[in-house]
Amino acid sequence: MTQVRRQPGAIFLVALIMGLAARAAPAAEGTPELVEATPDARLATLCRVWGAVEHFHPALPSRDIDWDAALVETAPRVMEARSPEALSETLQGMLGGLGDPVTQVARQAPSAPAPSAGSTPLSRQVGDVLVVDLDRRFGNFQELYLAVSSLGPELAKARRVVVDLRASGADEAIWMDQALGFLAGALPSEPVTGPGERYLQHSGYRIQFGATSGGYGTTMDLKLAEGFASAPGALKRSVAFLVNARTPLVPLLLAMVGSSSRTFLVAQGALDESSAVKTMELPLAGGHRAVVRTSELVFPQGSQGLRADVTVPASADEGEQGPAIQAALKLVRTSKAKTLARHATQRAGVPTWHAEETYADQEYPSPGLRTLAICRFWNVMRYFHPDPKALGDWDAVLPEFLRKAREATDARAYALTLYELSARVHDGHIFLAERGTVFRTLGEATAPILPRYVEGRPLMTELLDANVAREAGLVVGDELLTVDGQPVEERAEFLRRHLAASTPAALSLKVAEMLLAGPDGSQVSLRVRSADGRQKELKLPRSRAFLAPFRKPSAEGEPYRKLEGNLGYVDLRLLRVEQLDPMLEALKGTRGIIFDMRGQPQSTAWALAPRLNVKGARHAAVVARPLVSSGQRQELRFSDTEISQATPPRYTGRTVMLVDERASSQAEYTAMMLQAAAGTRLVGAPTAGAVGDTTNVCLPGAVCVLFTGQLLLYPDGRPVQGVGVTPDVEVRPTVKGIRAGRDEVLERAISTLRD
Repeated sequence: MTQVRRQPGAIFLVALIMGLAARAAPAAEGTPELVEATPDARLATLCRVWGAVEHFHPALPSRDIDWDAALVETAPRVMEARSPEALSETLQGMLGGLGDPVTQVARQAPSAPAPSAGSTPLSRQVGDVLVVDLDRRFGNFQELYLAVSSLGPELAKARRVVVDLRASGADEAIWMDQALGFLAGALPSEPVTGPGERYLQHSGYRIQFGATSGGYGTTMDLKLAEGFASAPGALKRSVAFLVNARTPLVPLLLAMVGSSSRTFLVAQGALDESSAVKTMELPLAGGHRAVVRTSELVFPQGSQGLRADVTVPASADEGEQGPAIQAALKLVRTSKAKTLARHATQRAGVPTWHAEETYADQEYPSPGLRTLAICRFWNVMRYFHPDPKALGDWDAVLPEFLRKAREATDARAYALTLYELSARVHDGHIFLAERGTVFRTLGEATAPILPRYVEGRPLMTELLDANVAREAGLVVGDELLTVDGQPVEERAEFLRRHLAASTPAALSLKVAEMLLAGPDGSQVSLRVRSADGRQKELKLPRSRAFLAPFRKPSAEGEPYRKLEGNLGYVDLRLLRVEQLDPMLEALKGTRGIIFDMRGQPQSTAWALAPRLNVKGARHAAVVARPLVSSGQRQELRFSDTEISQATPPRYTGRTVMLVDERASSQAEYTAMMLQAAAGTRLVGAPTAGAVGDTTNVCLPGAVCVLFTGQLLLYPDGRPVQGVGVTPDVEVRPTVKGIRAGRDEVLERAISTLRD
């Protein structure tokens, strides 16, 4: 429904006073001004400008423009630009390909002196035409209101009106904007409707490959048009507006020009639509700035853009006999009603979402595509990662990795650059799928043993294939010294630079799990130290089946059992949904249940929580998702999936959960749900701090990077991302305990329930 603006009153005046402060200092995109003295600094500037257009220019989804190619073609010229002027000219060449005069490289023009409110009359009669000149400054709003209100009687009698809006400076434009607001109830002689404003809005980052339950998406939103009623008792009149590049194209002007056949537009110089739409400004060196359009006008006829009826040169005389004022006088005196369609241009094509091109035919992409990879990833993280603190000093990362990508000498070096770049984001959900295979470059397979850092030492803690390990002479508690002849800490340091995690403990776990990784089907040579201090050399086979993303839970043992002291134990890494009710039936008379969540669950939380919900909880978390438009991000918060009330609690005893850094994502959410439903106490160490749904971004060379798409917070706002779910009782394994075959965390949980 169209909104109609009525004649201004006292409330409207207050709103305008408050609005002036907001409009006086337009917000710029928060990138610091750059010296741009090195090729990589110049490339970084190109990436920022390119990314703003890529994600926020409203025409890109409906135009057949290869924006990737624009970056690739511009990058060499940007590197060669030796001055701010040359850089600005090169960037303008890229932006010019959009065919959008609003999106450009600009430099602040000096303001010309403007007349004050009292130096010349606000209106004058030129024959049978009332000319209103609003290019002036006012001392305050009372002076503005009184001056503009005095025009009412003159406008009521006028059949032909010229409104001179050629602003001489930014201050005058601000006053002009407010003055037109006061004229909204007196100037139109017929009801008019302005254009709507269309812009892209991103709810998280739409997944590029595969599927997700996050529901991320991009919409083309339309802000409702603004309508204006005719002035009471107004005579049918012709109106011409005179504008220049500084004129604020406010809703009243746009509505009259766009929907009244008796309203005309005369432009002195090129018509600048930027005051009527949203833009982003990215500062450049040398006082230049890149201006990127982020919204467009959609007129009632369905067309976009604004065109003047008459255009005269910007340098033309602005006096009484100048061509602009003369053209305006002629239009209101002699022109018949115009055809509105000729004041706008149609844009072909329906806005369409396209997945990112992965350039899968190039395992070692060209230098231009390697630059594109860094720019694409950097911009996606900058605008869409839901946890900005996970990015650290993200501005400094960009030129560093543009250089590294450019210097990558082969496919492996390029892939390692992407691993290292992604590792700069402290997000445990990040991992790279290279041409359909995870960890292809770092090691796509590993040995049938699971190392972990215990008290800072890499110990063998779990035998994934006990027979193979025993045949090789390996036992739980052996300390790893070398891998394929390389000292373990050298290998660990390399992995720390190339693996991402949300917390230091989670990173240590990831590093440990990849220490033995290598080609599938190969053998890994190890040197280990036993508990008695003896060193031994051994070899083990590698298989993809033992790598973390493919590793299945051990089939050994039952998922639940009774412990001494009438306590129950449930391994949530093994328990399936169909086993929930039999488990609760078997353990219904116990004093308490210990849930082991030191790994990944079998999607049981949504069915388990209602069966334990003695607290009557409805929600366990709040979802926080980035909502991004025009380069500005807000946080959309909403409650997570409601805990079902249909199933009455089946178990009302005390519950404890075992957790550590092996619990990530769904495992962490499981802990949060049981805390909310049953007041479950947690024993162990903080979880991995990577909870929330995931999405991904795809890069040249067919590399897709998974990352967190939204966050889960506790209902009271406490974060989990980057922190983890904190245990109530903190206890960690020890070297002595591992070698003795003890589960010290389980022991503490048993004592907690008994006490």
